[in-house]
Amino acid sequence: MNRPIPKKRHPKKATARRTEDAQVFSPSILLKSMLITLGVGIALLVMASLCAYFFNDPNQLILPLGLTASAMTAFIGGIVSIRMQGHGALLCGLCNGAAVCAVMILASLFFKSLSSGYSALISAALYAGFLCLSVAGAYLGQKRGKKPQKRRR
Repeated sequence: MNRPIPKKRHPKKATARRTEDAQVFSPSILLKSMLITLGVGIALLVMASLCAYFFNDPNQLILPLGLTASAMTAFIGGIVSIRMQGHGALLCGLCNGAAVCAVMILASLFFKSLSSGYSALISAALYAGFLCLSVAGAYLGQKRGKKPQKRRR
């Protein structure tokens, strides 16, 4: 009548690690993080335009504030993407940075009069910088594991 309770089998850590690594890239999460990043970018551009509005000559501040808002958008986008995905900081940062740069390039093609007016080399360097900022944001936004506690003797 007394039967022994069967032990529950837990998956091996290597198997769990493999399935976790297989789910690093999720297009739906990338799309959600990109939409949040675009919302943050629009909010930053509105704040930058309000800051420029209160100066005597806002024309001088349009380019620096726009570049600063774009850089902050890329950085915050990296943080958002890694927080939503949970792991794979390099891939999340690269995907989000590439998507942000693609949106910026498409916007500059449609609104040629509103583009920065830089040469192609400087524009390419700016886009590469935005990509690097997105990767840096993803690495800095990554959740840290608990630090191992020192053993007391």
